[in-house]
Amino acid sequence: MHSEFGKYPGCFFVQWRDFVTLSQKLQTVFEYFMITVGSIIAALGVAPFLIEANVVPGGVTGISMAINFVWDMFTVGQWILILNVPLFIWGVIELGNAFGIRTLYGFGSNAIFIDMFRGELPGGLGWALQDTEVIQYLIKNDFFFFMVLGTILIGVGLGIIFKFKATTAGTEIICAILKKRFGIKPGVSMLAVDFVIIACATVVLYLRPQGDIPVLVLAMYAVASLYVQSKILDHVVYGFDYAKSMMIMSSKNEEISNYIMNKLDRGVTALYARGLYTNKDREVLMTIVSPNDARNLAPHIKKLDPNAFIILSNVHEVLGEGFRSREEVDIKFFKNVRKREADAAAAKAAQNAIRAELVAKQADEDAAKAREFANNFGTLHHVETAHEDAQNAEKAAQAAHDEAQKAREHAIELEVVASSIEDCVMLDEDKGDKP
Repeated sequence: MHSEFGKYPGCFFVQWRDFVTLSQKLQTVFEYFMITVGSIIAALGVAPFLIEANVVPGGVTGISMAINFVWDMFTVGQWILILNVPLFIWGVIELGNAFGIRTLYGFGSNAIFIDMFRGELPGGLGWALQDTEVIQYLIKNDFFFFMVLGTILIGVGLGIIFKFKATTAGTEIICAILKKRFGIKPGVSMLAVDFVIIACATVVLYLRPQGDIPVLVLAMYAVASLYVQSKILDHVVYGFDYAKSMMIMSSKNEEISNYIMNKLDRGVTALYARGLYTNKDREVLMTIVSPNDARNLAPHIKKLDPNAFIILSNVHEVLGEGFRSREEVDIKFFKNVRKREADAAAAKAAQNAIRAELVAKQADEDAAKAREFANNFGTLHHVETAHEDAQNAEKAAQAAHDEAQKAREHAIELEVVASSIEDCVMLDEDKGDKP
């Protein structure tokens, strides 16, 4: 076989990066596509919702809105670009490549889509969604639901952008620089910066009212919206809780721990504690299990010991033996996808090889018949013609045999790929699945 796969032993050519997508270029294209999707969703939350409601979402977008209230020479999207470009350059100077091309693309695309959805792109391009009947009805008759929709869209959109290693720049850069220079935690600095932005925007709105809703009400909506956005963003980036922590106080610790270790195949830790009410020492069992196992385990514990005391907590992520990080879970998923793809390709190649063999066999039969006909035919002209037909049939048969051989080799190569992927998946399971 003249395959590149044969040059590399073991699992080298199926390292984890190869499982994320069919190629690194396709992975990059997919990530930029998802950043674009996130920018569109976030812009949909800002353009027809928060801007129209005069609720400042914080960050550079909030500053841009406040400036636009006073000086509408530029659109909100244009102000976002004007303010973010120097911040981006400052971030690159202070932090190096921490804010790379993805950040530039993130805030640039987001700014463009905001203007697009307000119909304010140069030349009047885009759609003025704020003027649609639905938006106008909601803002006049159901302002709370109107704000909920806008907040959810922004949170989901920013979450997608952050999940695929991009940002919308702005205050993220300021907070990163403050952390580097003064050691201020990003969460604290982000909260302080956004609070200052919302306060300044509130003053601007008080001096230049934009609607019928009281300015302080808009400020409270802005703070609440900022909080909800951060929670939604966290859920999109990190996912929802995917494990359960159980603290068990029981007189049947041995039976419970044996059930967890033998039936659920999970580890248990005994913590020594002293009950202050009874002043007695006792063991407290702690275990981390999947949500499904937790639903089955709690009733079983109650069956073993009706007086057992159980504390059940959500666990966001578990790093350690027996559990994979979210990234590793995603990698295993892509590995299994690649294995299925390789299996399907190998099966298809094997079918093509069988078809090629049948074509070659039929060509052999045609060549044999043509040769027999040539030998038995009477006239010289017909004999020459029959011999020529036989030669053509033999050539076709040889070509069919060559195609069949190539198909067989291709099928073998793909089977090797599928086998190697399966070996790597099994190796990961041996390393990570057992507690």
